Order: sequence, then structure tokens, then C-alpha cells
Amino acid sequence: MSRSLLLVGTGLVGGSFALAARAEGLFERVLGVDASSAAIREALAHGVIDAEAPPRPEGVAGVCVAVPVAAIAEMVRYAAAVAPGVPVFDVGSVKKPVLDALEPHTPATFVPCHPIAGSERQGAAAADGAMFRGARVVLTPTEETDPEAFATVQRWWQAVGAETVTEDAAVHDDLLAVTSHVPHLLAFALTRLAADAGALGHIGGGFRDFTRIAGADADVWSQILGANAPAVSRRLDEFSERLAELANATRNDPQALRSAIAEASRVRRGLDADR
Repeated sequence: MSRSLLLVGTGLVGGSFALAARAEGLFERVLGVDASSAAIREALAHGVIDAEAPPRPEGVAGVCVAVPVAAIAEMVRYAAAVAPGVPVFDVGSVKKPVLDALEPHTPATFVPCHPIAGSERQGAAAADGAMFRGARVVLTPTEETDPEAFATVQRWWQAVGAETVTEDAAVHDDLLAVTSHVPHLLAFALTRLAADAGALGHIGGGFRDFTRIAGADADVWSQILGANAPAVSRRLDEFSERLAELANATRNDPQALRSAIAEASRVRRGLDADR
């Protein structure tokens, strides 16, 4: 019997893991599950999956749950039921609400994960087997997580080129509010501001770079932002305070403005130097 990956959600991130994992020999076949028959057809056409999964798939050695945040808990329960004893992991960018939704019966074989990689593009057609090379994947196990399942999932991520770290779920969600969720809100807001101002005919590379993520999927991102609303709201308030300080310096204190820009520039250049 072939060793298969059950891919629940056949879009960009899950599809990219499937391509990478199969290329590395972690699984012989990929069986797909998706609420959309069109998504299944797309995944088949682009070689992301080998077949649509039957109701009771056999030979499953691992399950990747790659669905929008609101559906993750339900699909983890489904995976644990159809593939008992098999490691199950997700790829969602919010962790604590998912774990809360699974309580008090979180499957021990479930390993919560967040690969910090992706694209504003969507669907299996955009899947990229090289997506996770050099990327960081955060694992947020609980006290109930089976150590063997954790070690297996960690090994899979490392095999596809990722660096793995372990973190508390609530800490992860707070930090991602800063580095991902608030930036998406800013990109959405700036894009709408430019459109309303009739300024889209005057954009350059800087605007395109800043707002690239505004092309993200509306259903996916409304769920992410809603699920992480407390952390996002808190960090957005902090950002508003920083922005107000810059606005005041722009009007009243050229030296303070220059210092703030210089400090931000120093930090940003350091990110490139660390790559």
C-alpha cells in the first residue's frame, strides 16, 4: 500500500507542501480533499494531487490541513477520524483560536504549525515546491501533543527546506499581528485610499511593493483578522500612536522626524544583512 499524504484544502500553501514533500520522497502519493470540485480539478491538472481522496482513504501516513482559519478545527477532527494515529498538522497563521476550538478533545496527533511563507496569489496553479526553502515554520504544540507526532511533523518541514522553531500559541499570534496581520490591514487601507483619491495613475515601485499583499484572498484574510482580533486591535493601536508621533514630527520637529526615519532605515537594512 502506498504511503500517502492526505491534503485537506488544495490551495497555494497546502499545494506547495504537497509538491515539496513528494519531491523529497516523504510521500508516494497525495490525495486531495476540498469543498470545491473546481479546486480539485485544478490541483489534479497541476500535479499537486494524484487523486481525490475517497471517503475512507487508506495508506495515509500524514495529513496536512490547509483550509481557512474558521474551518481548521473541524477539518482536524475529520483528519483524526479518517486517519487515526497519523500525524496531522495545519498551516494557519492564527494558532490559539484553533486550539481553543478543539478543546477539550484536541487530538494528540495534531501538531499546530504556521509556515511563514506564501504569496498573494491563490490556488493550486500558484503552488511552488520551493516555497519553504529557507522559510521559518513555527510549531505551537500543547502539553497534549504526542511527542512522536511532533517529531515527525518537524522532520517533514525540515526535509522541505524549512527552519523550525517552537513557540507558545498566544505569543505566536501576538507577534504575527505585528509582522503580518497589521501590515495586511495597512495595505488594504492604503490601496483604498489611493483608489478613492484617484491616485492609481501615479503609482511607482514603492507603492506596488507596499501594497502587494492587498491582492490577498478576502475570505481567507477576513477570517484571519477576525480570529486574531484582540492582538490585531492592540497592535494597531500601538501603530496608530507611532504614526501620530511621525505626523507631529512632520509638522513640528524635523530633527525628530529625521531620527525616526534613520532608526527605521537602520533596522530594515539589518534585515537584509541577516538573510
